[in-house]
Amino acid sequence: MTLVLQRMYDLYREYMVERRDMRSAHLPLAGSPWPLFALLGTYLLLVLNVGPRIMAHRKPFDLRGVIRVYNVVQVLINSVLFVWIVTKMFFVYRDYNYSCQVCNYTTDYRGLEEMYLSYSYFLLKVVDLADTVFFVLRKKQSHVSFLHVYHHTIMVLGSYFGMLYVPGGHAIMLGIWNTLVHAVMYFYYLLSSYGSQYSAWWKQHLTRMQLLQFVHLAFHFGIPLFFNRECKFPRFWMGVGFLQAIVILGLFVDFYIKSYIVKKKRQ
Repeated sequence: MTLVLQRMYDLYREYMVERRDMRSAHLPLAGSPWPLFALLGTYLLLVLNVGPRIMAHRKPFDLRGVIRVYNVVQVLINSVLFVWIVTKMFFVYRDYNYSCQVCNYTTDYRGLEEMYLSYSYFLLKVVDLADTVFFVLRKKQSHVSFLHVYHHTIMVLGSYFGMLYVPGGHAIMLGIWNTLVHAVMYFYYLLSSYGSQYSAWWKQHLTRMQLLQFVHLAFHFGIPLFFNRECKFPRFWMGVGFLQAIVILGLFVDFYIKSYIVKKKRQ
């Protein structure tokens, strides 16, 4: 038993201290993984068990004002990050390699900039968890689907470990797509909260945009993973990016078919 515990400790030291990018170790939630694990555990317990039980005999909260402010903030932050990344990668540095972009682990301006961009993106994924909490407090538990909870949880974990090991580089494309889609998505939520007649149109096209995102990301990570053996971006993280894109794509395709094809035929 002692040897097992020692081995577990050695692995923890190796991967969470010695092999990680230490430039972000001093930042909130970016050091030890335990506070983040505790946060995610609390989130899952709250939205899947405790929250629904507490709300079972209560009236739903009227959070329209809070959610509208939240949506505006999300649109602004995602838009700023999207413009920042695109401007720097494609108009300032102009050296982004679509087939293999390596990470910059230096402490010069560009290296630190990519690291802080990764950290900002990670914090944004943590903030996204509020979506599910709002659903629970408004007694819209049917919205707390497997796709919703899985996607939010895995994005927090993925952005955290991505920040630790591959901050920037080839994975920057994920940040570009995700901030763009989320800026559009929260703008759609904002319109819907005012009863916009275009909200149904927005929703279907938003889902198509999400499908396009994951198709492109599957190719973005899959092509260098399978056809570019010379790429110095860690192959493990290429594989993680590819598999995650495929899994989420499959879930979104299932959602699209049920929501827009099967439902339309029934109507």
